[in-house]
Amino acid sequence: MSGRRTLRPWLVLLAGLGLSLPMQAAAQTTVDFFHMTWIPDMIQTIDDAVEHFEQENPGIRIQQTRVSWTDAPAQLMTSIMGGAAPDIAQANTTMLAQFRAIGAYADVTDAIPAELRESFLPAALAVVQRPDGRIDGYPSEGATWAFFYRQDLFEEAGLEGPPETWDEFVDAALALTKDTTGDGAIDQFGFGHPVQAENAVEYWASWMQMAGSPVVRFEDDRWVSDLDSPEALEGTQFMVDLVQEHGVMPATIVDMDWEDVTNGFIFGNFAMMWNGGWVVGVIQDRATELEGQWAGFLPPAAEGREPVARGFPTTFHVMQAGRNQEAATQFLNFFYSEGRGNGLTYADELALAANVFNWTDDYLEFAQETYAEELQPFVEAVEISVPLPMSPAWQQFAELYARSAVQDMLQGRRPVEETLQQLHERLNALHAR
Repeated sequence: MSGRRTLRPWLVLLAGLGLSLPMQAAAQTTVDFFHMTWIPDMIQTIDDAVEHFEQENPGIRIQQTRVSWTDAPAQLMTSIMGGAAPDIAQANTTMLAQFRAIGAYADVTDAIPAELRESFLPAALAVVQRPDGRIDGYPSEGATWAFFYRQDLFEEAGLEGPPETWDEFVDAALALTKDTTGDGAIDQFGFGHPVQAENAVEYWASWMQMAGSPVVRFEDDRWVSDLDSPEALEGTQFMVDLVQEHGVMPATIVDMDWEDVTNGFIFGNFAMMWNGGWVVGVIQDRATELEGQWAGFLPPAAEGREPVARGFPTTFHVMQAGRNQEAATQFLNFFYSEGRGNGLTYADELALAANVFNWTDDYLEFAQETYAEELQPFVEAVEISVPLPMSPAWQQFAELYARSAVQDMLQGRRPVEETLQQLHERLNALHAR
């Protein structure tokens, strides 16, 4: 009792001065947000979203950790193993498969608003759905790939427009493969696509998918290889024949990345190429003299099949080991529903800043209405895209066996059918581990 009486004069004095004792600070939740965003406009979009969210939710703070895509897998794994997992983490398809396999991502199926969940395009759902059908991520910005053709070279060869089937594609590529200088060496090839490093396996997988192979399947609670299927053989053989039988793609393609192929297209060494949508801007910047002389088109369809494109989003995930899953989910739902007041969400703005796509039906409609004519084939490709194989063993398989095998097959050093069988057995051995 005596203690209280000694405090009262101080309270009276503070009240007379219009002051009071400080209240205990409200508890604040910190959401650790791990991402790999480096383009300035994309960074600004995330910063604006964080500022807006924190204004509306003063009890939650978003703390960003930005790393490179190269360092991200190791850093994320280290944080998980060290008991300091972030609450939200970004991933590409390779990371997604790797960390999904160890149960790193929380199930957010019921936490995502139904309207948002139903807006995800099929190619996006194929990425964020686990084999059991539950959703463990939010599809974010991502690219599509399509074919390009030089309209001027097509006109010189007497070709009226881009091919729609594999047979038409081969015929056009043969007509476009020439010795233009008369020195006895081919200097204009009908086609090219990147095969250097990781490109070898990624484009090879796409050829098989175009032929109807899923490349890997999830059945009976396990991943299995589809590399022994007739469709996988068809797609692989078609790719190899472009070099070995038809000669419309040079054997030196194995040393070319996306930029090498793009430069070849600009200089007329490739009359057609297969490349990512970001290349549109590269051509526009580097080759203004080609304006009106090139265009994109959807990948030609294998005989008897519908066209298939390569494309997939990056993803955001609420981490299973995160300390603040509820607040993390709240922020992601905000990111996908609120914006700067221009009709686009922050997730939409992130895709727009990267000149790619947000994988929702609303954004697809927006891109169809607003994206430049040169990008429309890539917009159209969104609806027919399939992601890379989602097996957690795929990346290790690519690095250990598949990259060198694909390059060897393209150079005629290994027989296709025998090599596919070997790769099939090695992939299943990795799955068994």
